Amino acid sequence: MFLKKLARFILITLVALIATLVIFLAFSLAPVDRTPAQEEEYYRVMKQDLDSLRNVVIPKATEGFSVGYAKVNLTPSSPVPLAGYGNRRGKPFTEVHDSIYVRAMVIGNGAQRVAVVSADLLLIPPAVNEQLKNRLAVVGFSPDQVYLGATHTHNSIGSWGKGAARFIYGPYQDEIVNFITDKIVACVEKASENIVAASLRTGAIPVAQAVSNRLLKGGPEDSLLRVMEVRRNDSSKLLLMSYTAHATCLYSKDLALSRDYPGPLVDTLEAQGYDFAMFMAGAVGSHKCTPPEYGWNCMDWMAGELSQAFLSQRHQLKAVHDSTLFMLRVPLLLSDPQVKITPDWKIRPWLFRAALGEYPVSLTALRIGDIMMLGTPCDFSGEFNFALDPIASKRGLQIMVTSFNGGYIGYVTPGKYYDRKYFETQLMNWYAPGTGEYMEECMEQLVEIVDK
Repeated sequence: MFLKKLARFILITLVALIATLVIFLAFSLAPVDRTPAQEEEYYRVMKQDLDSLRNVVIPKATEGFSVGYAKVNLTPSSPVPLAGYGNRRGKPFTEVHDSIYVRAMVIGNGAQRVAVVSADLLLIPPAVNEQLKNRLAVVGFSPDQVYLGATHTHNSIGSWGKGAARFIYGPYQDEIVNFITDKIVACVEKASENIVAASLRTGAIPVAQAVSNRLLKGGPEDSLLRVMEVRRNDSSKLLLMSYTAHATCLYSKDLALSRDYPGPLVDTLEAQGYDFAMFMAGAVGSHKCTPPEYGWNCMDWMAGELSQAFLSQRHQLKAVHDSTLFMLRVPLLLSDPQVKITPDWKIRPWLFRAALGEYPVSLTALRIGDIMMLGTPCDFSGEFNFALDPIASKRGLQIMVTSFNGGYIGYVTPGKYYDRKYFETQLMNWYAPGTGEYMEECMEQLVEIVDK
């Protein structure tokens, strides 16, 4: 009798567990929606929103450019979790190989003032971006006057992502978010206090040997090191650089705090006559660095290749004569998230939002004379630059697309790769197929709006 009751209990329990699992899966999973963005309501509304900006008034410069600069140390006083590789599971850094920083340039033209900020972080955390919306006013800036970016080092501090993100970024800590926000605000304020009249030059220098397409062997790659050089009237020289190769020289087993290759790159150029250099990750989705070997030697190799290419060809940079300065931050409308667990099945939006939270995201456009900077909330694929470059070039503009502008929507890659079985196009591709092409269209419109 006892054995019959036990068997019956086990059977009922198993049936209940299976039923619970089936119900959970039914509410948690759904087929992948392959509806093109152009057929969705958010596409129509986004286009309307952008069209409404065509009449925006760009203030005329009352003087030439003036530029201030600063860097602020972002190194914590004690070890915190590293962000960048999920298999670290939030392990803290064990030593400081090289200190991390926030760097900023504040640019003015008499009518406008804009700060360009880059931090030695995996990305600008959404929680930090939300805090900055209120905190920047203390130093006289609004969010629409601050262009954000990151170096995308995978060996910098984490603990700024909530929910399931803790497996990649470490458990969320308010004090870390406050710490990063404080440093960004302090850097913007410091850069604002040493503004000097300046002239600008810009250009794009190919460094093909340092980058390759990581989705398709031999596939298209944007190998251009995009540069803005500043020469101030006090004889100081500054650099802003962007490149498409992921800052992933180091392995997940490397637990030292480090800026990865952007660190020795800016250090090298500051040792070669520049008073200040800063780096922003470009359109790094689909692109990787290609050193002879990865690890610590990779950092110096990448820095050497990029700095040598720049120093040998900087005479080709062209003067920026137009002193227009204007920035737009436009909310980016998207499909519901659909993280794929198989090529044809996705996690339902409610589960994704419960696991990772939801923050507003935007596209940013900053025109600095002949330079057009476009900021994205993702690992944006460098392949899209092949469409954006000629559009800007026809208008006499040098384009610089950057990633990680304060929001994060995963990897955004060309639609032709949507079903490719790869980390970027499966687990980290969080939105509908065609999202990249849709964003590219929006960015093309922003170029037209900001260039009048």
